[in-house]
Amino acid sequence: MNRPRFFVPSAHIHHSSATLAGAEFHHLRHVLRLGCGDTITLCDDTGREHEGVITALTATTADITLLSSTSASSPFLSLTLAQGLLKGPKMDLVVAKATELGVSRIVPFSSAFTVALPPHERRGERLARWQRIARSAVKQAGTRPPVITPPQPFHDLLQTVPHDAGKVLFYEKESTVTVKSLLHIYDGPLPALWIVIGPEGGFAPEEVAHARTCGFHIASLGPWTLRAETASIVAVAFCQLLWGDRGPLLPSSRELP
Repeated sequence: MNRPRFFVPSAHIHHSSATLAGAEFHHLRHVLRLGCGDTITLCDDTGREHEGVITALTATTADITLLSSTSASSPFLSLTLAQGLLKGPKMDLVVAKATELGVSRIVPFSSAFTVALPPHERRGERLARWQRIARSAVKQAGTRPPVITPPQPFHDLLQTVPHDAGKVLFYEKESTVTVKSLLHIYDGPLPALWIVIGPEGGFAPEEVAHARTCGFHIASLGPWTLRAETASIVAVAFCQLLWGDRGPLLPSSRELP
């Protein structure tokens, strides 16, 4: 039987013990009704996992004695998903699935056709919500929680991309260049890759042109008409398949015997 899994900040881990509080404690005590002597798994914000046993409970915290810990492995590819802001549940889905797929960073942005721009006073709430969703996804997938930045304008985003990173903007009106075509461009080790997916309304032509001048390759995900949230998940999965794990998947390695 799998042990219950909980997220704990690494700051709450001290040598061979940890403290669980807040929503995770509520889930442990009042939802799962666990008590002293029960064994659990803790996932922290560095990607490490810890097996432990509950040794003490108060009204608001649980003390965990750690039995073993596993070190986090660094992903081969540092993958950043720059995501055009989507309507609430759609954005939540992208954050959860991108975290499960091992992205290192999620950068929300607003652009010409954004329809889900939150009021300025609520942007902190949205960011906190996405971070909670990412932490929950970490418990399921065993990946590291991605860095999630506050929303920013698309123009500003383009100025923050590292010069030496791979850069791909997926555009629904691109008809010739596919993600497979990029294997001929990025055919060596690619430690960092930024991919950009637009909002529900897509990109304005001038935004695509601006991205191109900033060094982005413009590519298609294929002949299908995908919802924005589906496109994001597919793009991350494709890029992890092609460049993640052990490196680039060259054409010869995809040929069947």
